[in-house]
Amino acid sequence: MKTIDKVSSVRGTVCAPPSKSYTARALLLAAMSEGETRIVRPLDSDDSRYMLEAIKKIGYEVAGTFDGGLTIGERVGISANDVELHVGNAGTTMRFLTGVLAFTPGRFILRGEERMHERPIGDLVDALLRIGTEVEYLEREGYPPLRIRGRIMRGGFEVELDGSTSSQFVSAMMMAGATLSGGIRIRVRGLSSRPYVEVTRSILRSFGGEVDEPEPDVFHVHGSRLVRSEYEVEGDYSSASYWFAAAAACGGSVTVEGLQPESAQGDAAFLDILSDLGAVIDRRGGSVTITAREQLRGGSFDCNGTPDIVPTLAAIAPLASHSIEITGVPTLRVKESDRIASVATALGALGAVAHEREDGIVIEPGWNERPAVIDPHGDHRIAMAFAIAGLARGNVTIGDERVVSKSYPRFWRDLDQLVTSSERAT
Repeated sequence: MKTIDKVSSVRGTVCAPPSKSYTARALLLAAMSEGETRIVRPLDSDDSRYMLEAIKKIGYEVAGTFDGGLTIGERVGISANDVELHVGNAGTTMRFLTGVLAFTPGRFILRGEERMHERPIGDLVDALLRIGTEVEYLEREGYPPLRIRGRIMRGGFEVELDGSTSSQFVSAMMMAGATLSGGIRIRVRGLSSRPYVEVTRSILRSFGGEVDEPEPDVFHVHGSRLVRSEYEVEGDYSSASYWFAAAAACGGSVTVEGLQPESAQGDAAFLDILSDLGAVIDRRGGSVTITAREQLRGGSFDCNGTPDIVPTLAAIAPLASHSIEITGVPTLRVKESDRIASVATALGALGAVAHEREDGIVIEPGWNERPAVIDPHGDHRIAMAFAIAGLARGNVTIGDERVVSKSYPRFWRDLDQLVTSSERAT
């Protein structure tokens, strides 16, 4: 358990950790590429380790460390037996591997933790089955675990895919399609979290892939020669959002370094949301400084393209002068937890009033100061978001602080260092 005390204001500098989204994609594309690829500054987290371990078990050569850089080479072995891959609760790894392994020679079984087996994957599997791949459910239809019999296919397919549950289905099909000599055309219905698809398009291009969008929500993935000798992972705006929120909630000023100014990451839009709420944003190259000079304002925000920052926004919403409405995020129901329900429960523990909706939440101003224990429900983003609420409110204890290792293992160290630097500045 981790107890968070109230601070009068925050002042300091934090270096953003490497992007979880880019790390997962870079590791897999490095394996899919010709020759060796060195990944510089990959994120060392639970999810990254699940992806890397899967790549090793599939038969690819891997050298190096997360700290010093990882080199991924050619596939050197193909097992005649089922290769069991366990991905924990890493939805990105489960979905990306489902797509890519369908076109990778071998027999694979994809499993995860209990929560992973409750997260739907049927839309992706249905699309794969329609083009002749061999994927089957081992337990409940529409959900992992899966058995995949992968084989090389020429491609040239056109497939319809429902992207309303997760944009990761689209990204999985894009990366898988890049291995097909004839490519693939993906017609997406109900695309959610589009910025994550743009992240996939951008990194595919950097590895030599080509993805066109000839008409809205139709992606033509050309058969390409993937090759890249070295790739450096950029900083993570999702992780940076906690420090942006700390400045907005507590007052003072926080600078976050190590961010790509023109990033494809959708969560960079959190800066625009904070600006609308009254925070002052100063962007200079790869660093962003957030300064709070007044009480946060209320407002309504469609976060369909930025679902990962919803817990962060919700956690500081009770500080606003008027209610904050968050809409457009039904996909949060099938994340590491039901994030809409988890957020509402956590806000209730703080004494705040929240109105849960099917696709979002409305948070009223105000909370109490009684001691509160936050159950993150195994969800890293709930733990980190409500730690920031703790800085502004005090008397907050995070029930299981270890869950942050999924995406940001250094979080508690960075938080403690920010508190220490803030105390010195006052």
